[in-house]
Amino acid sequence: MEFRVLGPVEAYGDDGAPVDLGGPRQRAVLARLLAARGVVVSTDMLIDDVYENDPPASALATIQAYVSHLRRAVEPDRAPRAPARLLVGRPPGYALVATDVDAIRFTKAVAQAESIPPDEALTLLDGALRLWRGQPYGEFTDEPWAASETNRLRELRLVAVERRAEALLALGRPQTVITDLEAETAAYPLRERLWCLLALSLYRTGRQGDALAVLRHARRMLADQLGLDPGPELRTMEDDILRQADSLAPLIPARPAVPSPIVPPPPVVPTVEGLVGRERELGELAALVSRTARPGPALAAVTGEPGIGKTRLLEAFDEHCTGSGHLVLWGRCHDTEGAPPLWPWLQVLGALDRICPPRDRTALAGLLEEETPRGSGGTVLLRRNQAVADWLTEAARPRPLVIVLDDLHWADPASLELLRDLVVLIGGSAPGGAVTLVAAFRDTEVRRTALHHDAPGLSVSELLTRLARYDLLRLHLTGLAPEAVLTVAESMGGEVDEPTARALAERTGGNPFFVRESARMLAQGRSLDTVPDAVADLIRWRIDALGPRTGEVLTVAAVVGRDFDPAVVAAGHADAYEALDGAERAGLVVAGSGRMAFAHDLIRETLLADVAPMRKAALHREVMDVLSRRPGTDVAVIAHHAVEAGPTAYAEAVRWARAAAEQASLRLAYAEAAMWWGHVVAAHGAREGDPAEHVELLLCQVRALLEAGDALGARQARAAAVRAADRAGAGPETTARALTALDAPSVWTLRNPYEAVELRLVHRFEAALRELPETDSPERARLLGGLAQELYDGTDDPSRAFLSFQAIEMARRLRDPHLLMAVLNARYLSLPTLPSYISEYLGIAEEILELAVRTQAPAFELLGQMMLTHHKLEMGDLTGADRAATCCDALLERLPLPWPRFQHTVWRAARLALAGRFDDAEILYDEAGEQAERIGMWYAGAVVATGRMCMNHQRGTMADVGPLVEAITGIHASMDHDARVLHLCARGRVEEARELVSGGWPTPPADWSWLTMTCLQGAAQAAVGDVPACQVTYSALLPYSGRISVGSAVASLGPVDWFLALLASALGDHDACVRHLKTVGRLAGQTGLMVWRDRAMAAVPGPSQTRPNVPFQGGTVQGG
Repeated sequence: MEFRVLGPVEAYGDDGAPVDLGGPRQRAVLARLLAARGVVVSTDMLIDDVYENDPPASALATIQAYVSHLRRAVEPDRAPRAPARLLVGRPPGYALVATDVDAIRFTKAVAQAESIPPDEALTLLDGALRLWRGQPYGEFTDEPWAASETNRLRELRLVAVERRAEALLALGRPQTVITDLEAETAAYPLRERLWCLLALSLYRTGRQGDALAVLRHARRMLADQLGLDPGPELRTMEDDILRQADSLAPLIPARPAVPSPIVPPPPVVPTVEGLVGRERELGELAALVSRTARPGPALAAVTGEPGIGKTRLLEAFDEHCTGSGHLVLWGRCHDTEGAPPLWPWLQVLGALDRICPPRDRTALAGLLEEETPRGSGGTVLLRRNQAVADWLTEAARPRPLVIVLDDLHWADPASLELLRDLVVLIGGSAPGGAVTLVAAFRDTEVRRTALHHDAPGLSVSELLTRLARYDLLRLHLTGLAPEAVLTVAESMGGEVDEPTARALAERTGGNPFFVRESARMLAQGRSLDTVPDAVADLIRWRIDALGPRTGEVLTVAAVVGRDFDPAVVAAGHADAYEALDGAERAGLVVAGSGRMAFAHDLIRETLLADVAPMRKAALHREVMDVLSRRPGTDVAVIAHHAVEAGPTAYAEAVRWARAAAEQASLRLAYAEAAMWWGHVVAAHGAREGDPAEHVELLLCQVRALLEAGDALGARQARAAAVRAADRAGAGPETTARALTALDAPSVWTLRNPYEAVELRLVHRFEAALRELPETDSPERARLLGGLAQELYDGTDDPSRAFLSFQAIEMARRLRDPHLLMAVLNARYLSLPTLPSYISEYLGIAEEILELAVRTQAPAFELLGQMMLTHHKLEMGDLTGADRAATCCDALLERLPLPWPRFQHTVWRAARLALAGRFDDAEILYDEAGEQAERIGMWYAGAVVATGRMCMNHQRGTMADVGPLVEAITGIHASMDHDARVLHLCARGRVEEARELVSGGWPTPPADWSWLTMTCLQGAAQAAVGDVPACQVTYSALLPYSGRISVGSAVASLGPVDWFLALLASALGDHDACVRHLKTVGRLAGQTGLMVWRDRAMAAVPGPSQTRPNVPFQGGTVQGG
């Protein structure tokens, strides 16, 4: 059922037919419930509002009749006596639980438009504004009860108008803005933002005088009607227009002026010989680089299926930019794991080094020279990426710089992460010239790049989501039109008429590669009916036509790579050169500069798809042997072939994959390093070798996985290292290193908190402690801290506190700040995460933060800030929590840590929900859900489901949480049970809920979730009227009055006093209930949680009431 309120109040059934809503008062009942946005409206309030405070004696019965008629109208398929799903009865009145409301869709669209590219925002806002059909709530718009909601919607509409104008300006369409805003400023003459946008639009169309006249008119209007001077924005706009400030140039504010940069010519639609059917896209790219007024790099992404012409478009773009005086640098991603880490950037920066060497080469260690970077991983990474950003900005001063990254779908995670960081850092660098970054990739849906699906780190889809915040130009290439197909076919030497061109366009989908290959066969005299209708079959036909020997040689070349040295292919194949010449004449490969390359990736991919597995392994072995004898071959290339050779080259795979892993670490490509160490361990474990060496290799893998942010993978590798150490009979120091290898900063435990303690692992820790000398040592301190963590079982076991205390004291005596941060983290993770420990948690966070800043350890700095976000929020210090969260945002923009990023996204979503911004929180929970699918940590999906369930509780929509409850079932001791009780009550099935609790209530575990889950259980106990249980829970929660239930950001329900008020009301203690409600109102008012303040104040009884009304999920508790 669809409801419309952005105009006359209307409802439409699933078939699109209008629903008869009855007479004016019955319609008023529906409108009043819609205006409440899902919140219960008491029967008394409904009567007062509908009858304008002058109800007849029969008002109650009449309202009940109206509700009954409306239920039949909006739920026509509901069976007799079945519970209502939309218009539900909840004491002390009714609620309309509707989600398909035009006002809800409009609100969500306006919120989303704030953070997406202008073209997408314009489309979204156009659709949103079309929802408006008149004054909101139609004939009820002037009713007192509608005032708050209609004012909110009118304000939101003006925000939408303003954002639409901003999007149009960003897209270079100021004339459209003028037409729209002239009407809006006439209707809302006191809204200064509208005048500013109108003036800016006039200025950008060359009407400077009109722009100044508009601003002066606005000044007079404000003075005459309000007696006020214009605000800062209007005054600044007037000054900027008088000065003709650069900041007013299209599209977005300009950088500060720089010395004599070369300004590109005005945007034109360029013509490049040989480019067919892509003139519009080339024109958009040309316009992009012509924009000099921007605070960061210009960004573009070209996407499309294989063969669609992405590379050709970029080559044409290169020709245009080079001819316009730009410096164009290319980075091409390899389609094999043999590409060195950061390969596209090594090409770009290597070329730039020959033209414009950097000022500071030391910060670029590992990129330009094979030098070992100095410092901790996070610090070095931040310094290196900043140095690259500064270098690019400096290099762009004499002439604009364009960087083209082709085949980004094959990029390693480190390359994607560097691109992400450069977009942020270039915008914050010192003023320089214009930098443009253009990338091309296949648009097939991938969570991870095709070659690096096992490596942790950033994926292409995540990268694009991030770049969308920076005005990313998206160009999706589709098939050529029949006219362009005709041009391409004729260029291949065939005589093709228009009907044939249309048939060819339909047959090939307009894919340029497929068109050319098909046209080539047509030029050879084949009819269109005999041309294969799949591109792979067409390629096979062309290869077969050259004979089996050419096919064999091309298969070897395909194993080597997309571009290859013919001498490598010819090693052991005497007639290879002749075969390659034949393939070149046939257009399957191209030659140049002593190397050859496949004419298109699809040719190589087709060849590889037809090779049997062991035959392919043998070919990789042959290629590895040839390349390993060449001292100039990159180790990653050799390692790739060694790994792909499988059982034919285990020993070689260990050697070369290890070298590749060390090279990746040198370049700070941690995800790549982790992948290569995995290959090393697998190959070493499959051959005869030294068990002690296997332990060391596993520890290298653990370290790489931790640096890459893959905590789960690191824990699994650590377990393998411990087993290998036992098998090898390693000494106590080696065993201790294996046991304590998981030393990465973490705000959540790195082991499954709901699995039993691993006693075998505990015994190994205890044995290692007995074997080590009892004197102070880093190994002993780490073992003590690690044992404390492994003993964590959700109880308040004092042994964990004692062990972690010993570890901290030992680290202090050793005066090792890095060791101290690690064992402080161990204590944080080993203590029961109970509210009573919060002072110590805050102390640990502050000390870790101070040590991290002093020692330049950004990962531990992030840990300290994340701890503060959790515990300051619980203590009601929202300003401090938000300040720490801003620091986390900045660090996570530049640190490749997927697990902390997920944790912080969940925290951000919970924080928005706490503020009542549920639509915005939904967007972040969606983002967290996508992240959860990729990080592979325990219960990551359930974490998101828990957050959503808690948000539904705050929102008053527990009736909708059935699927969420199923998603969290069986994980936590009490959460799904109590959520299910509330879900049943919210759906009017209270007796079923009471049956569910007839056997008693589960005990919330003494862990991170205790405060939130005790609040949730209290709500459930009040909902079913279990007075004795309410008394117990009230006593348990009372010491935490004044707190906010946060639950490590996973489960946040709101102020604890709200639940104390609910329980007190259920117990009949009205004075205590009012006292807690006033505490909620006071604290919420002080911290800016207006939704909670208003909720609490609404529940406090007025002069004519005797009891408070505390709504819970299923009704309102009014006490006994």
